Amino acid sequence: MAAMNGGPARVTREPYGREPYVRARIGRDTVDGKAIAWTRTEVQVKWVDRDGAMRTDWVPAQAVRRISRDESAWRDPYDDYGFYYPADGTDGGPGNGPPAARHDAAK
Repeated sequence: MAAMNGGPARVTREPYGREPYVRARIGRDTVDGKAIAWTRTEVQVKWVDRDGAMRTDWVPAQAVRRISRDESAWRDPYDDYGFYYPADGTDGGPGNGPPAARHDAAK
């Protein structure tokens, strides 16, 4: 992880199950996952690789952009659905998802 001004970088995290979804360029691949921690210069991304294994890596911030939960090719089964899809239909946070009436209707 990066250090700023010779000291440790300040790391920010969201509560478990409420992490923002991101699309990140990692090597030659583009992956959809979650930002589980970040500094001003790096983002720790969690994603599932092609073999189905859960991975995490620190990625330069400029290689990461925020996306909605519904845009993501991978969705964390442990999400706090009320956070991503608030019952009143307002934006509950970084997921920017649709109202609760529309979430996972097929399940």
